[in-house]
Amino acid sequence: MRHFTLWLKPLFLLAIVFSSILFIVISPQVNADMFSWFKRTELELSPEINGTIKLNGKPVAGATVHRYLSYGDKDFNDNITTDIDGRFKFPVKTVKIRVSPMFDTWVSQLLIVESAKQKVKIWSTGATNTLTYNSVHQLLSSLDCELTSAEMKIGIPRTNPLSPPLWLVSNCNFEHDNIIIEKELNE
Repeated sequence: MRHFTLWLKPLFLLAIVFSSILFIVISPQVNADMFSWFKRTELELSPEINGTIKLNGKPVAGATVHRYLSYGDKDFNDNITTDIDGRFKFPVKTVKIRVSPMFDTWVSQLLIVESAKQKVKIWSTGATNTLTYNSVHQLLSSLDCELTSAEMKIGIPRTNPLSPPLWLVSNCNFEHDNIIIEKELNE
């Protein structure tokens, strides 16, 4: 009889371990949470950007506008040339990328205008994990950038109203500047 009970204990423990593994593999929520970092997620790194480049109040035709985007250690860069009226437009930039739910990742946006052998930064911001805030979308929907203007440090709201402002640096004016919380000369 004693010999029989010695075999029951390991079988019982084996049944518990097997049941636990089966639960983890079959349960969709546990599976999604545990293995989500293996999956690629579509992220928006930049909304559509519309703007005008001016120098001393006059449109700059043929200027190259560079868009530098990063998510952690991955960089995504493109550029476009302004038209005869100094206008430019970038499409929405989305990427499929592995997102870690366990770690914060630095996301950044940078716009630089190159004209007459001169480079001027017109937009720069960064945050952890995402920049898909409505306020970012609104400001980037209509930029009016004077290359001779001073850089301003601008605070705009994040999605959560209790969060501190998102800070950016720009020398542009915005159609939707009513959303700006704070603005001061960038020193």
